[in-house]
Amino acid sequence: MSEISERARQAVDQDGRSQIEVANAIGLSPSKFSKSLSGHRQFSALEVADLAETLGVSMNWLVTGEEDAPAIAARHRYDAASREWSSDAMDADRQVLEDIALIYRQAYR
Repeated sequence: MSEISERARQAVDQDGRSQIEVANAIGLSPSKFSKSLSGHRQFSALEVADLAETLGVSMNWLVTGEEDAPAIAARHRYDAASREWSSDAMDADRQVLEDIALIYRQAYR
């Protein structure tokens, strides 16, 4: 049995719905779903994503067995012509970092 199938089975057991209900929710036949849970058939990546969403668990946990690390979202743009990254907040961030650097320079002269 694969580790993904073991975690999927655990999540289904904790969910409270029947295997048939979960199979229908992710668009798999009950037979394919049962084979996937038993490790005789591999889940596709899309099926793992659908299963995670349906059961309210992390896709990362289903695949790796590890809890998600905190996510850091970056809002930026990439201009392929100039090969440069930009961000609306970049100037404000740069100013804050420069201010902090100035404070350290002044404190440790």
